[in-house]
Amino acid sequence: MPDDKQNYSRVIPVWKFALFSIASLGLYQMYWNYKSWKFLKEKDNLEVSPFWRAFFMPIFMSSLFDKFSDMLKAEGRQTSYPTPFLIFIWMILNTVCPYAEGPLLLLIYLSFIAFIPVLNSLNVYWSEMSPELPEKPLTGWQITLLIIGIVFFSIILLGTFLLS
Repeated sequence: MPDDKQNYSRVIPVWKFALFSIASLGLYQMYWNYKSWKFLKEKDNLEVSPFWRAFFMPIFMSSLFDKFSDMLKAEGRQTSYPTPFLIFIWMILNTVCPYAEGPLLLLIYLSFIAFIPVLNSLNVYWSEMSPELPEKPLTGWQITLLIIGIVFFSIILLGTFLLS
């Protein structure tokens, strides 16, 4: 990425990733996948389509996690996240939980958990690579979308417990 565009750290705090994932009903995970593939495409000159890799996220998530692991290992960093297990957790939460009834249905909103080990590894790397860069603040649009998403999620939450 050109230096003039990079004014902020690439670190994404886990709390922010979790909040955006829940408020967007999981769509933020797809957006993160898109941005990650876009970064890797530019960095490694890959011939991939970030849009389609994000659109078919379940198919390409494993290779994305492995690419990040390879990138970190090439920089002399240790990665200890078990990609197959993380994909398994994500798949279970996204394929089984929608068919659950009552409060168990809400487990689908915890699918962001599969991203936490990858995020933590990347966050350590990004903070060490550019410790002087500040964390990117939330924009007005992001705050607005978070509020709308949290209100919508609260309605789902209330409906789940009141109708159970």
